[in-house]
Parts: sequence; structure tokens; C-alpha cells
Amino acid sequence: MTKERRGCCDLFEDMPHTGIANYFIASDPLLAVGSVTESTTPSHFDWRCYLDDPVAGTAPDIRIAENALRRAITLRHQAQEPAHPHN
Repeated sequence: MTKERRGCCDLFEDMPHTGIANYFIASDPLLAVGSVTESTTPSHFDWRCYLDDPVAGTAPDIRIAENALRRAITLRHQAQEPAHPHN
């Protein structure tokens, strides 16, 4: 298993054995917040975000799927942060 930092989250590459790339955020490195898998549709990849208000999609390329997942994770992670009042 390899670990790599990509934007808002850490990516653990499991694809050679399971066909799944799991994504984690630094604040909880043991709980996956999303994943990208090879779709049953040829040459497509499914992505899933597991945070509040879960969302998923399909993309024709793994990089597009990863980008969509990272955007979903970032948006949901930011929505969970408390608002900062203006002074």
C-alpha cells in the first residue's frame, strides 16, 4: 500500500490488489472519507464521498474521478468547519 498527499486528503493506493483507492483526511487518518473504483462499465471509474450528505458519480478517466471526489470531500469538509464571525 502506498500513501500520497493530494490536496485536502491522503490517498492510499490499494488498486493492484482490490481495485479501490481509498481517501482519508489528516484529522482522521483511519476512516476513509471516499473512494475511487473501476466501474462495471468499461473504461469508467466510480467515485464515492462518504462524508455528511454523501455523493457519488462516474467518470471516463481515473484522474477526473479523483478530482471530482477531492472537490466533494473539500466542500463537505469545509461545510463542517465552524463559521468564523467577523470582528
